[in-house]
Parts: sequence; C-alpha cells; structure tokens
Amino acid sequence: MKETDIERIIIKLLKEGKKPVKVGDIERITGYNRNIIQKVVNRLAVEGKVEIDRCYNKILGLKGEADGR
Repeated sequence: MKETDIERIIIKLLKEGKKPVKVGDIERITGYNRNIIQKVVNRLAVEGKVEIDRCYNKILGLKGEADGR
C-alpha cells in the first residue's frame, strides 16, 4: 500500500476518532507496520498537517482543529 493511502487512513482516524492517538493504536487498527506509520506521521508533521508530541509518540490532532492547536 502506498504512503498516500496510509496518510488518508491516518487523517480519517484523526477526524473521526478520539485524540490524542498513539502510533501503536494506529498500528493495531490498520495492521500496518509501526515504522511506516511513524514515517508518514513525521512527514505530515513537517508539512504542518498534524500536531505531534514527540516525547510520548502521540498525534495530538489535525492542525487547525480546536484540539489540534
């Protein structure tokens, strides 16, 4: 599966699910490799699409949302 597909899944989970979300939670839900998910999450953070907490490896939310800061 392409990274763009995983990116869409991650964004969908963030829009519909409870936040913050851990990479391990996304791994359990989707079945994808944690390293691939982390790579996509890091890219989304650099692009400014998501807000992350690197200390606890959590995705806080989408940028621009009330809880995404």
